[in-house]
Amino acid sequence: MQNPRRARLHPVVGFALVIIAAMTLLVACSSNGEPVATDATPPADEPTDPNEPDAAAPTRSSQSAAAQADGRAGDEGAAEPAEPVGDPTEVTLTSIGDFDRPVDVIVRPGDDRVFVVQASGTLTAIESATTSGATILDISDQTFVQGERGFLGAAFHPSDDLLYVHYTDRDSNSVIAEFEVDAESGAADAGSERTLMIVEQPFNNHNGGEVDFGPDGHLYLGFGDGGSRNDPNRAALDLSTPLGKILRVDPRANDSAPFTIPSDNPFVDDDDADPAIWSYGLRNPWKFSFDSVTGDLWIADVGQNEWEEIDAARAADGMNAGRGLSFGWSAFEGFEAFNRDQPSNGHTEPFFTYDRSNGRCSISGGAVSRDPSIPELDGWYVYGDFCSGQIFAIDGRGDSEQRAIELGRVSELVSIATGADGALYASSFGGSVFRLG
Repeated sequence: MQNPRRARLHPVVGFALVIIAAMTLLVACSSNGEPVATDATPPADEPTDPNEPDAAAPTRSSQSAAAQADGRAGDEGAAEPAEPVGDPTEVTLTSIGDFDRPVDVIVRPGDDRVFVVQASGTLTAIESATTSGATILDISDQTFVQGERGFLGAAFHPSDDLLYVHYTDRDSNSVIAEFEVDAESGAADAGSERTLMIVEQPFNNHNGGEVDFGPDGHLYLGFGDGGSRNDPNRAALDLSTPLGKILRVDPRANDSAPFTIPSDNPFVDDDDADPAIWSYGLRNPWKFSFDSVTGDLWIADVGQNEWEEIDAARAADGMNAGRGLSFGWSAFEGFEAFNRDQPSNGHTEPFFTYDRSNGRCSISGGAVSRDPSIPELDGWYVYGDFCSGQIFAIDGRGDSEQRAIELGRVSELVSIATGADGALYASSFGGSVFRLG
């Protein structure tokens, strides 16, 4: 991303699908000036061990007995996570069609269709109650698709006829671009592409991919720590790079700059920081979302060896939905110490974690349910795991006594997202998209 005071990214100047060996997915992206490795094989995210915590390792603040009981480790060490208990409601999964490696479902203001992002390079609009669809955008000829790379995310502007996308280009760079959209059909003009930023990738994994507009009308972008494993470049807590961060920008051009830095971003007055950074200390925030009622920011951050993590940044109580917050990676994985050479203080603890037992390996976020047809889930955060395919929900209104409840299973689950009617949609990287109801 273009930084007005520094140029660590491409001059033009933000899926993380960890498909590990054949099973692990989702882990995210950005630049630190290192050469881009275009032909390396994404490393498997299997446990290694140089960072195994020991008794002398620093910890985050001590957790309550209730937190430890539900799988969130306190200073006494990791507790076994509670297994799913019961069902708050009967949830059905109805297929809305088959696609080419779908990774997300997005909405367009004033449009009752759902739009499916396909890693292969197309965005498809699906009419209500039908499996047929129209191609809204096709960038397959300029998208490099392999592993965690491809067409990873998209978002329509809340008030203008514009579409913003995150994709991997033929040089394995991450690109954030804008396209003009036809007001009636919603189709994007492929020839109108305007590049906002290009982020060079040091490795092939952890490319991030989320693109979303917040309640404030600004564009939020998710990037992982740059890849490989163990945060080798120590990027996630380094404020000079967008790697391991959520960025916040006004996508409108500013003089010669392709976008504008909001004046209330937390690091605009720090000469050593990238001023677009909103939150940091993230390993691979493959998917994040805003609660449509509260404005809270929910982040599904893919873990390394042991713990998958859900972060909640409240919009109330002066929290400003993540403004300036560190979520701890790579000083911590979940609640446990990880890279000991990273600062151990000043981080926001996870809302919830779960371990990699019972076939789970990689969290797939995630949205707070506001579907009026399922009132029992109102205010619950719904997420899943790529490897087990399980879809879970936790009560997002509290911060203790959390119990994950299983709602169903979808193989190769990569995302849970909200449609125009408030319904939740689960995307399977294997090809199908399902409506929860």
